[in-house]
Amino acid sequence: MILMQKVRSAILYELDHPLKIIELNLPAPEPGEVLVKVLASGICHTQLLEIKGENATGPHNPNFLGHEGSGIVVSVGEKVTKVKEGDHVILSWIRGDGTGTHPKPIEHNGQQINRGSVTTFSDYTVASENRVTPIRKDMPLMPAALVGCAVATGMGMVFNNAQVEEESSIMIIGCGGIGINAIHAASIAKASTIIAVDRLEAKLEVAKRFGATHTVNSSKADLKKELEKLTNQQGLDYAIETVGKKETMEFVYNSVKKTSGKAILCGVPNPPGQTIEVDPFPLYYGRQLIGTSGGETNPDIDFDDYCSMYIDGILKLDDMISHILSLDDINEGIELMKEGKCIRVLIDMQKE
Repeated sequence: MILMQKVRSAILYELDHPLKIIELNLPAPEPGEVLVKVLASGICHTQLLEIKGENATGPHNPNFLGHEGSGIVVSVGEKVTKVKEGDHVILSWIRGDGTGTHPKPIEHNGQQINRGSVTTFSDYTVASENRVTPIRKDMPLMPAALVGCAVATGMGMVFNNAQVEEESSIMIIGCGGIGINAIHAASIAKASTIIAVDRLEAKLEVAKRFGATHTVNSSKADLKKELEKLTNQQGLDYAIETVGKKETMEFVYNSVKKTSGKAILCGVPNPPGQTIEVDPFPLYYGRQLIGTSGGETNPDIDFDDYCSMYIDGILKLDDMISHILSLDDINEGIELMKEGKCIRVLIDMQKE
């Protein structure tokens, strides 16, 4: 077993500051842990909140970041049975089968650098067994990185939480990586009315490419009036909120049918601790308000399904990758995310 692995990693040292690229030694995996050579990592909105110190769990700096990626298993700790050396894997914050651990902090230049159960902004990482999922080897590892969060959450909301039916109506507020995947999934599920809502025209154009039948720029149009026109004041079958704002969370609840509609909240509440106000009476008639954790994804089943959908030409993962950057350029990718100038940014750990 490798006793120490030299790695390059993007570390958060100070809130609201660029990540620093450092080299350090990564200890061998302990029982229940897996050492993975990371090939690709996505950048999620959650990391933007962590960098700003607005994530619900609070800052733990300096800190390793990243929670969706892909790679190849280098070695495993004792008691690991789920994967073996050479396996191609997806890294995800969503728990699957296997042992759950929390890797210990690493000493570097007199400081402790904190780690989570999975981190992906490094060319090598040690992750908990239950955050590592083996996949078929004919699945390209670059697009596979998106499956760990953006695909799992966006698709999972449609297939698992909402269980969208053919010829139904659905609205998705927020056309970032997760929202685009929800739109794509609704199209795959053959919903007849797919309404994409965002404040940026460029994102709405992307939404059309993934199956949106209607788009609304909420910075220019009255969303309530537009929705009433599109649904003939009948309400929606489903509505998904991905941005985590009080007003949009309340809006999706009020936009679905009183007796059968499903409103799904996915966006991380920002700021943490905010509350929403809804009329509970429609709940007695059958309206549902659903919170979701990763689209209720089961990595050990769903990840393989999504990989097969990609191989079969159903899932358009390549079209979701708007930028591929090197680890050295990760801060550029973070800025693209902040400005909404991307669909999904991938960090290619082998890119110079």
